[in-house]
Amino acid sequence: MNVQMGNVVPDGFVFEREQNVMHGACNGIALLIIPVMAEDQFRIQLHADVERSGGKERLLEYLGMLQQRHSFIQYAGYNGMNMVSVHVASREQEDKENLTIVISELTEKCAEFGLHNCCTRCKNVSLLRAATVDGAPALLCAGCLSQMTEGAKKKENVLLGLIGAVFGVLLGTVLWVLIGQAGFIAGIAGYAIVFCGMKGYELLGKNLSKAGIVICVLLSCLMIAGAEFVSLGIVIFRELGDMYGLTLGDSFALVPAFLQESEVVGEVAKDLVIGYALAIWASYASVKSRWKQVDQEAKPHDVVSF
Repeated sequence: MNVQMGNVVPDGFVFEREQNVMHGACNGIALLIIPVMAEDQFRIQLHADVERSGGKERLLEYLGMLQQRHSFIQYAGYNGMNMVSVHVASREQEDKENLTIVISELTEKCAEFGLHNCCTRCKNVSLLRAATVDGAPALLCAGCLSQMTEGAKKKENVLLGLIGAVFGVLLGTVLWVLIGQAGFIAGIAGYAIVFCGMKGYELLGKNLSKAGIVICVLLSCLMIAGAEFVSLGIVIFRELGDMYGLTLGDSFALVPAFLQESEVVGEVAKDLVIGYALAIWASYASVKSRWKQVDQEAKPHDVVSF
């Protein structure tokens, strides 16, 4: 691309040279334009409430026809969330005119299909500002702009988070017991206990901190032992229930007595060792990734607003 950027900026748009992005609005719709030097193209970005509007299907149909209508368009598509991208090939002297054509047509279609701008991050429709976040162009609402500048500081309700984690690990424990009754010890069950615990903590606690992750892991370790206790009680009921007229409650009450038998203790210990090893193997990558994500969310981003 061998053009003077100042000469191709559409009317009503501004080129931020340091951030290498154009921003502006047409027909009440804000857009971002990013020069892609290596590919001799311009990428027009539209962040809109596509999923919540009633015009999604018509928008997709329109995007599908764009390349046929304009030879200078290399790509037109939707990312399935909230961003529409149109890639315009650079033709130097024609760039400003071509960009203006696409911008005008695209924003007119937004009005026709009932689409509105939305925040790149939270997807809410509100007053937005153009910005770059760690070098990536975005349209941000005031809340997200402030949060990303200062670092995420979400309030965490530890008590509700703990309750959510308990429900979560209990749900995962059901899978452990079911797989155990089939005669298997599966790492996926241990992963499910840890995953459901963290998800439950985050849903009710409104945030998952490092302390929350530690709580979920400790709860998961306890519940794996609890799941083995439950599995043993079910085995007693299945093997001896009919013979001695035992209820399920009676069978669970007999578990401590059975655990005094060295042979039973040995089998339970072996199952637990294998179960914990598989659970750690299956869950380690997920827990490590979530731990890093918490670190990243807590750090302020490099945000430049225009």
